[in-house]
Amino acid sequence: MKKKLFIIFFSLFVISTLSYFSIGFYLANTILRINPTCGLHEGSLPNTWSTKKDHHEYSILSRSNLRKNFPSEKYHLNNWQEVFFSSREENLKISGWLFNYFPDRPIVIIIHGIFPNGKCKPESNLIASLLIKNKINALTIDLRNYGQSTKISNYENLGLSEYKDVLGAFDFLNTIGFNKNQIGLHGISLGGTSAIFAAKKEPSIKAIWLDSTLAEFKLILKDEIARYGMPHDFGPAVSLAGKILTGIDPTKLSPAFELTETQNYYFTHGDKDLRILTHHFYFIRDFASSNNIKADFWLAENAYHVDAMYKYPEEYSKKMKDFFEAHLGK
Repeated sequence: MKKKLFIIFFSLFVISTLSYFSIGFYLANTILRINPTCGLHEGSLPNTWSTKKDHHEYSILSRSNLRKNFPSEKYHLNNWQEVFFSSREENLKISGWLFNYFPDRPIVIIIHGIFPNGKCKPESNLIASLLIKNKINALTIDLRNYGQSTKISNYENLGLSEYKDVLGAFDFLNTIGFNKNQIGLHGISLGGTSAIFAAKKEPSIKAIWLDSTLAEFKLILKDEIARYGMPHDFGPAVSLAGKILTGIDPTKLSPAFELTETQNYYFTHGDKDLRILTHHFYFIRDFASSNNIKADFWLAENAYHVDAMYKYPEEYSKKMKDFFEAHLGK
């Protein structure tokens, strides 16, 4: 009888353990697997992109209408140069569009978010246009595994490797004549982690703008698991599976703790963001306040994820101009 009970309980333990880690693997694979295309924006250019192409994919009516009615053509740019350069420390080809309009003026590297994404997405193109409007040059890039850049993995590394691509862009700009203290960063959503990690490695970068970025691993892990309707108890399984799939340790994904006292940051977030919840914004704000981090904060009213640039383009443009000119020079 005891032997039967032992077998039953042992079998249940094995089944439950396998189920636990199988669900963790499924979640990690779903969250991290990359679709390297730009989705419905595949093939879009700085003079052809439009938010109308995928407005119907937004389930919230106000977000859909915001993109449906956004005057994309007003922000088209007709002059750019396709460029390629190497990621720092790795022999990977990184693709970019260079908008080098104004000699002796600063330039900002624009870093896109998670899939489907790339320099062809409206967000990157709109930010480039808003910068050019203010006589600030721009470089949009495809991170590794996206667009025309080298493909080495089917999984997102969450900025923990991609930051080297940003540093490669920084090195490229330096070689073509931009002074190190003239180069700033703009990170969109997950692109913000690449921006923060890159800036930590390159102290000469003095101005980093983060739009809708995440703050800390435990917060985002809990949020992502909840998005799939699962309890946060699956966190360890998802973390382990993520490490196996990507080869990196996702527990190191805490960009808030990588902020420095010698650099300048600007954080913007939508107050209705359902993708990167606002507790990330408040976490960073509190951390910055407690650790002598020089940072400005803008919580955009009635805005969802990465919506502030569409909802308030003129205000967004003015804030970027003031921030980058203050820290990169006029």
